[in-house]
Amino acid sequence: MELYNSYTMPLSSDPRLREAQEKFIRGEPLTVSDKMIAGRDHPVKELLGYQLKPDYAYRAVSAELFEQYKKQGFIYGISPDDEYQEFEENGKVFNNNKGVNWYLGGVVLKYGDIILECPADKEYFTPAYDNGCGMSFDPTVRFLKSSGMRKPIPITMLTKVFDVREIKEQQAEQNEEDSLKMSKIVR
Repeated sequence: MELYNSYTMPLSSDPRLREAQEKFIRGEPLTVSDKMIAGRDHPVKELLGYQLKPDYAYRAVSAELFEQYKKQGFIYGISPDDEYQEFEENGKVFNNNKGVNWYLGGVVLKYGDIILECPADKEYFTPAYDNGCGMSFDPTVRFLKSSGMRKPIPITMLTKVFDVREIKEQQAEQNEEDSLKMSKIVR
């Protein structure tokens, strides 16, 4: 099994995004312009004290969808035409940005309460456009796709499943406490 690794994948081929990624990696502050192109999602790389692995893919789903996956035995797509297709253009490989969404090396909690972990096997995954760059603010976390229908990931490939509802509740409580503290300071 050959795995993708978010730390060894090339950075973006877009010069502006690549510059922002390099700044992020060096720990330099990003300009407003850098932040606008860096990626909309802010992934986490640790759950409940567990360090997420750079060569594993993570998917956040609802508890209901996870139950459906378990019944079917596969991580499947929504419709038969929700299937990624790769093509080559000017010596670079692209895909149509369809398929099942995953992150390599991290996860974005806003997409669901149940987090699935799976080895990022190149037989089942492909990076989204531009080496999986552009969705994640953190360049060490990449956007991957798996097949939705033709070759869905068997549920038996999952190595861990996390329920993060408790984490989200704690974050909401902390945000509420912080807001109350700020309102007292402002008065």
